[in-house]
Amino acid sequence: MTSTRLSRRGALLGGGALVLGGCVSHPAAASEPDGVTERLGPALDRALDDRSSSLLVMQGGRILAERYAPDWPTDRPRELASVAKSIVAVLIGMAIEDGFIAGLDQSAADFIPQWRDDARRAITLRHLMSMTSGLDDTGLALRGVTGDQFVINAAAPLRDPPGSRWAYNTAAYHLLFHVLVRATGEGVESHAQRKLLGPLGMENTRWVTSPGRGAGEMVTNYYSAAATARDLARFGALVLNGGRHEGRQLIRADFLQTLTTSSQTLNPSYGLLWWCNALPGFDATGRVAGYRFPRSPRETVAALGAGGQAVLLVPSRALVVVRQGGPPAAPAFFDDLLSSVVAAVDV
Repeated sequence: MTSTRLSRRGALLGGGALVLGGCVSHPAAASEPDGVTERLGPALDRALDDRSSSLLVMQGGRILAERYAPDWPTDRPRELASVAKSIVAVLIGMAIEDGFIAGLDQSAADFIPQWRDDARRAITLRHLMSMTSGLDDTGLALRGVTGDQFVINAAAPLRDPPGSRWAYNTAAYHLLFHVLVRATGEGVESHAQRKLLGPLGMENTRWVTSPGRGAGEMVTNYYSAAATARDLARFGALVLNGGRHEGRQLIRADFLQTLTTSSQTLNPSYGLLWWCNALPGFDATGRVAGYRFPRSPRETVAALGAGGQAVLLVPSRALVVVRQGGPPAAPAFFDDLLSSVVAAVDV
């Protein structure tokens, strides 16, 4: 793939669009559709000024515009924080289709032996993915674990009955990495490369891990991933295309629909490791009530991560909007960005 390093206000290849996602694995130049790149300019410039390192807008598999900070080349990955949760959700779906996992309602204790003889055996994979496991994450580290993360996190006690309380629990989510390893018999890195990253051409994506010392052996502790805006656009396009990429069905469309639909009534804004805009609910803190993106289309779904990492999907407009960077100062940053992008493409 040929990369063009952009000026702060430059659009890709002088305003041209690119083809990727469901069309080809690597972008190729195409013509600008009806001046939309120019209309997108002011919104992307404002967003770039608010601590963004990369911004990308894609419609129908074509990149309409990109912006990058002066010190951030297009092929430099940035840590995704909880955006990686949404990638793991897709990998769980693939493992179900491959028969490694029976389904979302399979007991997590089938992969976490420590839970088989107590009340935690009622926790399903759906509970872990909907943030309703009931596990108490007090004292669990989210980075820099030097011991065996699987053993440490699996020792978490129940705080509430599974399914009775919504609480954003990243330590419980980290167990899903280990569920994948135990279900597939393969490390997350190689499995994800073979099933998802490789087929999509996500060449600049890597997993954020650290070594830990287990009982007599070294183990891998998993946290997140790092990726470029273009790699995230490829991932977003897969979801928008109902799991289809270059004529191959990588994951079933109905499973993606399940991931991106409200998963419970405790926080209707949350699907299964995805956020949705269809119903009002709460943010990750459980305090800020309302729609996630009040002025944006209700069918909007999102992969969101700390510090303002985001992959935003608007199916009715075939839109993928990617933002990476530091925490934005504007309280309504993403609603402003997304509503402005939708307005630009709707003209």
